[in-house]
Amino acid sequence: MAPPPCKSHIDRTAPIFGLFCPSVVFWRFAFLGAWLAGVFAACTRVEDAAPGPTVSAGGLGSAEGGQGGNDSAAGHGGEGQAGDAISSSGAPPTAELGLWPTFGSEGDGTDADAVLAGVSALAAGSGTLPIYVPWNELSTSTGSVRASSLARLDAITGPYREQGKKIALCLGIVDRTLPAWPLSGDLDVGEAAAAVERTIDELLARYGDALSHLCFGYEVDRYLATASVDESARLNELMEHAVARAQSAALPGLAVGVAVTLEAFASSAATLAEVRALQQGDEIVATYDPLHGDGSLKDPEAAADELSAALDLLPEVEGRRLPLALFEAGFPRVAETEESEQAQRAFFEAIFSTLDARTDELSFVGLFGLGDRALTSCDAEALAFGGSAELLATRSLARCSIGLRAVSGPRLAWPVAVSALSRYR
Repeated sequence: MAPPPCKSHIDRTAPIFGLFCPSVVFWRFAFLGAWLAGVFAACTRVEDAAPGPTVSAGGLGSAEGGQGGNDSAAGHGGEGQAGDAISSSGAPPTAELGLWPTFGSEGDGTDADAVLAGVSALAAGSGTLPIYVPWNELSTSTGSVRASSLARLDAITGPYREQGKKIALCLGIVDRTLPAWPLSGDLDVGEAAAAVERTIDELLARYGDALSHLCFGYEVDRYLATASVDESARLNELMEHAVARAQSAALPGLAVGVAVTLEAFASSAATLAEVRALQQGDEIVATYDPLHGDGSLKDPEAAADELSAALDLLPEVEGRRLPLALFEAGFPRVAETEESEQAQRAFFEAIFSTLDARTDELSFVGLFGLGDRALTSCDAEALAFGGSAELLATRSLARCSIGLRAVSGPRLAWPVAVSALSRYR
């Protein structure tokens, strides 16, 4: 029996979680319906920070928090999904690989859309679920995580926790150039420290058994670039406190860090404040920006040079060299053409070539992302990057055209990504 045709257009939007054609995914995962209903019923009753409920994923295989398309989530080139990942040398690789479950939908998308996108990524072979959430969207001013936020996180992370997979979560104390703390006014370190402690404690109590990466930021160097000396000092003090609080839990397998852009870390022009922020925690956490400062698109193969330069600069803390977690790595298509898709494929080939050669120096790579996202969400997200109206429009279009799958099926880079997902867990 064939799946129902997908009648939706490509929704070039940017919510973190999403699918292109929910009708087809529902067809593929129809047996998940009863499970999803149970998840949402349970989540709406969440009010405290007790450990999250165990949620059945209907027996699906593992995945790393990626996104699905309107075909089978594995798509073309999806062979080799099961079993332990083995590197080309025959030894299990050390780096985790995850797929951001981005999706296209009208408006913000529903929790059901987000869960289905996550399940699609899981089925594609993603073993870690990448999640970024601004702190002021997650918590109240006291640091207590909102029940509605916990309900959504429970639903999205449920399939991964049930299957014994991992979660990579980044809490945005700042959201690129914008403050994202839930307190009003300027950052008061004492008040914010107490609030962030509560947020961290609740997250670790609920998801700590599944968390493999916990970072704070997001792309904090963008904020520091325009902040005053006093503002930078207060932010660094708060992040240092947050890192120490998370590390004090001493959860096995949890790596803690501060999220910056890969370009800033690889640059020798990094400021003293940025360097201080970079060297906190158990790992360096970075995101790849495919655009130059003027909004022009970088050469896809240049990603390997930028990544290699960052790896060469990994600092030593207390006698050990910190690994790099590339939390977000993606490349947009400038047009709906085969040439543009080839550039996207060349980007991922360059990233995976570096990963294969320097696996021991990378702890995590988050592929961004499963599908294109909604334009309204991309527009809102672009504001956090700052810049002129023209630059914001360019940024929004880039964020919305970064998906590895389209309504019509997988793009040229999809088999490359699936092959890597089969090798790294």
